[in-house]
Amino acid sequence: MKTSTKRILSIILAALLFLGILIIYASFIRPELAKISEKRALVVSKENLFNNESGAVSEVQNLISQFQSVASLQETVSLALPREENVTDILNHVQSIANISNIKLVSFSVKPLAFEATKQALVKRLGSLEVAVSAEGSYESLKQFLKSLETNVRISNVAGFRFFSTSGQASTSDYKLSLTVETFYQE
Repeated sequence: MKTSTKRILSIILAALLFLGILIIYASFIRPELAKISEKRALVVSKENLFNNESGAVSEVQNLISQFQSVASLQETVSLALPREENVTDILNHVQSIANISNIKLVSFSVKPLAFEATKQALVKRLGSLEVAVSAEGSYESLKQFLKSLETNVRISNVAGFRFFSTSGQASTSDYKLSLTVETFYQE
């Protein structure tokens, strides 16, 4: 074979090999590269979605913790200013304070008062109850009872009270207390 024929054959073989490589690239590699770029785009979009969702989840968890702290604050406020009259709760508080102060409750009565008007539409009205209590005991015990009643968990206002001796003598240690207390609740 002549060298010129070998050269032409090698050029043709190289051209066929190059053409085969182009056909293989166009038929097999290019579609796979397109699939890879689609999958990369899908991975990137899913990563963005995951980051957005995890950010949203952390914000929701933050809101839940804030609502839980608001709920505990609301429970604390509800102890001081209940959502309803709860007359039995008032009686229980007064009786407990009387027992701690070593006095005897003689009478207990409750009278609901009118709601206080409010100009703000979203604010609940404030209701109040007038509680009349009569108690007997020593001066110090009655004084302790009055002090404990004023500093009780539930918001109350001592509207008026009267101390007087049960026997009419100034030297006796037994006194009677007639007391009017205003307690409040939310409508």
